[in-house]
Amino acid sequence: MLVCEYMPNTSLDLLIFNQARGKLLDWGKRFDIIVGIAGGLLYLHRNSRLRIIHRDLKASNILLDSEMNPIICDFGLARTFGGDHYQDNTNRVMGTHGHMAPEYAVHGLFSVKSDVFSFGVLVLEIVSGEKNRGFCHPDHELNLLGHARRLWNEGNPLKLVDRFMEGGFYT
Repeated sequence: MLVCEYMPNTSLDLLIFNQARGKLLDWGKRFDIIVGIAGGLLYLHRNSRLRIIHRDLKASNILLDSEMNPIICDFGLARTFGGDHYQDNTNRVMGTHGHMAPEYAVHGLFSVKSDVFSFGVLVLEIVSGEKNRGFCHPDHELNLLGHARRLWNEGNPLKLVDRFMEGGFYT
């Protein structure tokens, strides 16, 4: 049995991917959530007694407390490392495909870098208000990552920003 603290603001995905509730997250809140998640990953990767690789970092695995502070949850796929061990290989790749690092999805190789890749996908989702999986754009067949790269290469990265935040953020 797993017992955890009640999180009144539920999970991050229920806020950022919901048109009605997404308006509650202005740029300042989103930025604080991103920084909080980064701090949580830093703790897991460097500051805890054992190095913990989450392997399934995504919006539904981020809970928000009453003050909108993020808490990383669901460590069902996590792996721990001790000493100088930084990476491992598995024959059974598990997790959410839209958030998996390519080396993990293809070769089963996971490390701190795998979580950092997933964190990058999560940041794009938080900024854009769109899911990577199932992302649909009328002009191309790219996923959210490809769309973000395309906008960056075109010199239009601000077009990625969630429309609920238009004019409400600083560059």
